[in-house]
Amino acid sequence: MAVKRLVAQVRASEGIAIGRAFVVRREAVGSSEPKGDVECERARFFEALAASDSQIEQLAVADEIFAAHLELLRDDTLRESVEGHISEGESAVEAVEHSCDEIAALFEQMDDEYLRERANDVRDIFARIKANLTGGVRNPFEGVGAGDIVVDSVLLPSDMAMIDFSRVAGFVTGEGGATSHVCIIARNRSIPAVVGLHEALAEIPHGEQIVVDGTAGVVVVAPDEDTLAEYRDRMARERAEREAEREMAHIELRDAEGRKVSVRANAGSVEEVREAIARGADGVGLFRSEFLYMLSDAEPSEQMQAEAYGAAAEACGDAPLTIRTLDVGGDKPLPYMTFPREENPFMGWRAIRVSLVERQMFCRQLRAILRASARGRVRVMFPMVVSVEELREAKACLEECKRTLRSEGVAFDEHIPVGVMIETPAAVFVARALAAECDFFSIGTNDLTQYVMAADRANTKVAALCNPLSEAVVAAIRMSIEAAAEAGIECSMCGEMASDAEATGVLLACGLRSLSVNIGAIGRIKHRVAIALQGGGE
Repeated sequence: MAVKRLVAQVRASEGIAIGRAFVVRREAVGSSEPKGDVECERARFFEALAASDSQIEQLAVADEIFAAHLELLRDDTLRESVEGHISEGESAVEAVEHSCDEIAALFEQMDDEYLRERANDVRDIFARIKANLTGGVRNPFEGVGAGDIVVDSVLLPSDMAMIDFSRVAGFVTGEGGATSHVCIIARNRSIPAVVGLHEALAEIPHGEQIVVDGTAGVVVVAPDEDTLAEYRDRMARERAEREAEREMAHIELRDAEGRKVSVRANAGSVEEVREAIARGADGVGLFRSEFLYMLSDAEPSEQMQAEAYGAAAEACGDAPLTIRTLDVGGDKPLPYMTFPREENPFMGWRAIRVSLVERQMFCRQLRAILRASARGRVRVMFPMVVSVEELREAKACLEECKRTLRSEGVAFDEHIPVGVMIETPAAVFVARALAAECDFFSIGTNDLTQYVMAADRANTKVAALCNPLSEAVVAAIRMSIEAAAEAGIECSMCGEMASDAEATGVLLACGLRSLSVNIGAIGRIKHRVAIALQGGGE
C-alpha cells in the first residue's frame, strides 16, 4: 500500500518506534443468553460486582487512578440503576448495558470537559462488570508480539493494567490527550506514543508496518525504504543521545556563575523515590502524597504517613524530599470523602482549600511530615495557594502541629522549609508577597498553562492552545522566577514542562535553576541542561 502520514494534534510521548501494528480487536459479548428470574439475575449481578470490586482494589495498589474507579463502582447510583433494570425483567447483562449507556450519557452531557471524559471511566467499569458476568475479564492484548505497536481507539486504565510493556514498542490511539493515562505511562516508561488521531486511526491495518514518531506526533503507515532509512538513522542518533544521558545522570551541574542547577524527580511512592535517586536525581522536587490516601477506603493514619514519608526521606539521603500536602478534588476525588458536584471542579474545592476546611485531617498529615523531617531533608509544599492569607493560614496549622509535637517530646526539623506551588495566575500576580513569607516556589505548569490559556488540558479540541511555551505562559513563569530571585528564595518547576527537553533552554534563559522531572527524563534533562550551559544557551 502507499505510504501514509497521519498527524495528531497532541504531543504524547517522544521517541521513535518501528514495528508491526497490533490493532486491538474487542470481543463483542452479546446479551441474548438465557435469563433467570429476578432474584437469580440480581444474585448474578452482585457476584460480578463483588468480583469487579476485588479486581479494581488490587489494581489500585499499583495505580492510584483505580481508587477513583472504586469510588464510582461503590456509588449507590450504579447499583440502584442496574437493580432497577433487573426488576423490570432484564437480564443482568442487559441491565448492565443499559445502565452503562444511561450513566455514561449523563457524564457526556455535562458542560465541563473533565466530567465529560469521566464517561470513559464509567464504560471501563461497566465493561469489567459485564466481563465478570459472561466468563471473566478477557485480555485483548495476549497476541501482542515483541516489538509490536498497540493501536486502539482508546486505551483505558484497565487496558493498561493488562499489557506486557516489555513487548510493546509504541502506542497509537484515536482518542486521548497529553495527560491521559496512556500518555503518562508511555512517558514514564520511555515508550513512543501518538494519541488523538481520531478517524485517521482506521487507516492503520492490523499487521502493517508503521512508524510512530512521538516527538512530532506523526504515524507513518507502510513506510518505504527511504522513509525507514531516515527514521532508523534518527533512532540511532537518539540511542547515542540516551547513552550520553545515562553518563550525565549522576554529574553535578553548575552555570557560569557557579550556581548549582538541580534536576530532581517527581515521585508518587517510596519505590519511585528510590528509583529516582538510583537514576541520578538530585532529590525529589515533588512527592505526591495522594498515593497514600487513594489506596484504601479510609484516611491513612498519622503513623502510616510518617513511616512512608520517613522512608522516602531516608531514600533521598542528603538530597531534599519535597512533600506536597494533599492535593485532591478536581480530577482527584477520594473514595471516602464527599466532594460537592461542581460545574468546574478544576476551579472548585480542591487542594489547599480542602485541607484548610478539613483541619484535623490536614494536621494529621502535617504532624506526619514533621516527624519524617527528623529522618532527612524534608520540605513541605502547599498546592493551589492563591493568596497570602491562605499561606499564612496553612503555616499557622504547621506551627500548631510543631507545638503539639514539642509538648510530646517528638523530634522534628524546627526549621523545615515551607513552599508553595505557583499554578494559578493569582499566585503569579502575588508572587512577591508570597515569596516574602515562604522558603521556595515550585511552578506547576500543568494547571498554570490551562488557567493562563483558558484551555482545558484534557480537551483534545483545544490541545493546541494548552501550550506551556506560549508567550503568555512563559511570561508568567518568568514573573514567578523573578519574584523568587528578588526575595532570595529558590524557584523550581515540577510540571510536565520541566520534563520537556525542548523547553530546557527557555527555562534556563528565564533564570530557572531547579527542575523536577518525570523519572524517565532525569538523564535526558541533565544532558540538555549541560548542553545549554556549555553552549551559552541559557
